[in-house]
Amino acid sequence: MLKKKKWLLAAIVVPVIAICYFVFAGKAADSSITAKVRKGSFRDVVNSSGELLAENTVYISAPADLQSNQIYEEIKIQEMVNEGSRVKEGDYIATLDPTLVNKRISDTQLSLEKSNANITQTALDTALTLRDARDQQTNLQFTMEQKKLALELSKYEPPATIRQAEVDLEKAQRDLVQMKENYKIKQKQAATKMQQAMREAEEFNKVIGRLEELKSRFVIKAPKNGLLVYITDWSTGGKKKTGSVVRPWDPRVAMLPDLSSMLSKVFINEVDISKIHQSQKVTMGLDAFPEIKMEGVVKTVANIGETRPGATAKVFEVNIKLNKVDSILKPGMTTSNNILISEVPGKLIIPLEAVFAEGKTSFVYLRKSGNITKQQVLLGKSNDEEVIVEKGLAEGDVVCLSEPASAKESKITTLK
Repeated sequence: MLKKKKWLLAAIVVPVIAICYFVFAGKAADSSITAKVRKGSFRDVVNSSGELLAENTVYISAPADLQSNQIYEEIKIQEMVNEGSRVKEGDYIATLDPTLVNKRISDTQLSLEKSNANITQTALDTALTLRDARDQQTNLQFTMEQKKLALELSKYEPPATIRQAEVDLEKAQRDLVQMKENYKIKQKQAATKMQQAMREAEEFNKVIGRLEELKSRFVIKAPKNGLLVYITDWSTGGKKKTGSVVRPWDPRVAMLPDLSSMLSKVFINEVDISKIHQSQKVTMGLDAFPEIKMEGVVKTVANIGETRPGATAKVFEVNIKLNKVDSILKPGMTTSNNILISEVPGKLIIPLEAVFAEGKTSFVYLRKSGNITKQQVLLGKSNDEEVIVEKGLAEGDVVCLSEPASAKESKITTLK
């Protein structure tokens, strides 16, 4: 009988405990994630990630006259010193592959050899042409002398014969004069051809000289003292280093940033850019060192938007200048930037996660005395994290950040 009572008691107690557990556990779960309504200054901010860079940077580049020397292809970086190296002015930085320049030199040398051969051929052709002209001139001189002698011998001949002899002499004299004039013209033509051939050869020699001088600059030296930093290759997304390429239209190889003054470059979407102006205050963090917080101001705002790789919407470049530079900062570090648009004091503020909506009605789950009710709220300005409550809550009220199952079907308490 006693054993039967024990079983009966257990059968009653266990369900009761289970019911209590689910009821109170449910309530605990409903109200476990909460936040208090606080009163303070509401900060309207625009958040954006960015990248650190020096305000003033000297770029180390391949020769800028590649295209003027008819080199339009990519040039490989054969070797480059390690990123982060401290270099002095004149120190070795990198070597570019001279294959393209060597080919251009070789091609020009072949053209020079052809030009020199052309000079020799032109000289020979000129000598033969002028010799033939001189021979023809000598022959015409003999012919004229013969005609002159025939005229002298015809003085006892009939007048017609004498007149014919005179005509023959005049023609011979005219032919000789024309031949002498033609000879002068041929001399000038020959001289012009030789000058053209020699100028062509001289130009090829100059091209070879320029290419040799260009190749000497394929060993790149530091233009000043500084910290060597690799630059981004936008075509690959990585950094330019040994094995990368430089292009005639973008000959930059690396950079020497001035770390005494730094910027954070961010890109703001077209929706928020109208809010951004020069001199606005910025709070900044570093992804690599979350504990470090920095201050800065907006320095420049782009007037023209651009489309970044992998995106379709237009963005605008904004540069934020740091108020103070720390030795831990390095170009290329990722930053999180909170640009302060406005600050409104004395407002009731709750997290955005606490706001829910049914149709056009905004409400919160308000917890009071262990009960949770739906309370309509009138909202003001908001940012990415918080929102102003103009009406419906009081300072210190507790609101849920997740939807409680127990109050999900409750009616909304509307504002009076």
